[in-house]
Amino acid sequence: MVRSLFTILLGVALAIVGITEPCSNAEVSPSVSVLLPPDIPSETVQIVYHLVGPFGGRGGYNKQQAGMQSYEIASSVEGKAATEIRMIVYAPGCEIQTFVVPLAEDSRVKQRFECHRVPTVTLSGQIEPTDLVRDNNAELVVIYMAYWAHGFFGIADGAVAELRLATVAPDADGSFQVELPYFTTDAEAPLSQRRASFLLMLRNSKTWNHIASNLEPEVPEFRLENDTLRIRSYYPSGLKFTSGPF
Repeated sequence: MVRSLFTILLGVALAIVGITEPCSNAEVSPSVSVLLPPDIPSETVQIVYHLVGPFGGRGGYNKQQAGMQSYEIASSVEGKAATEIRMIVYAPGCEIQTFVVPLAEDSRVKQRFECHRVPTVTLSGQIEPTDLVRDNNAELVVIYMAYWAHGFFGIADGAVAELRLATVAPDADGSFQVELPYFTTDAEAPLSQRRASFLLMLRNSKTWNHIASNLEPEVPEFRLENDTLRIRSYYPSGLKFTSGPF
C-alpha cells in the first residue's frame, strides 16, 4: 500500500515537472508582429524590414506562408536587442505601407497592417524576339524596384528592395497582358528622380533559371535610365520589350 502510494505521488510529481519545466526555461525574445487583415491571404503579403541597434543594421524579408494571422520578426541580432525597426509592407491590391517602430529591450510589439486599395493599370506588351518565350516554359515576373527604400532605411548602398507584383505566362508569339498597381507617388515623381520602377524579368517556370534578367521597353518615354519600366497611369497596347543587360 505504501509502495503504491509512493508510485502515485512520484507520477504526480513528474507530471507537474513536465508541465512547468518549459515555462521555467522559456525566454521571451523581443519581436515585432505584423497583424494582417482577415481578407488578405497571408502568403501574398511581402515585408521588407531593416533593424537598427547596437549591432549596427540588419535587413531581411519575411518568409511567406499560408494560413497566418500575423508575421513575427525577431528584433534582436546575436543577442542584442534592436532599438528601431523600419518596415515596408505590401499585399496585392493594396498601397505600399511603411512603418517606423521604436523598440525597447525585450519588447514584443504588434503593428497592424491595413489594406488601402490601389487602382490598377493594364500593361499589354510584346516580348521580342519570340524565341525567348517559345519552348522555354517561359513566365514573366514583374518586380517593383523600390529605389526610395535606401533613404527610408537610412542606408547608403546595398541591394535594392524588391516586391514581386505579378507572374504571367506569355503567349507563344511573345504577347502578354498583366494588371499592375498604379502607385501615384511613384508616377508623379520628377523625371530626374529615380524613385521606383517596374522590372520585367523572364524565367523558366519549372527551373526558375533566368531567360532574360531585364526586358527593356522599346519606347524611351516609358524607359527609366536603367532600362526598367517607368510607373505610369497608362501604357500603349502592344508596347514592345526586348532582352537587355541588367
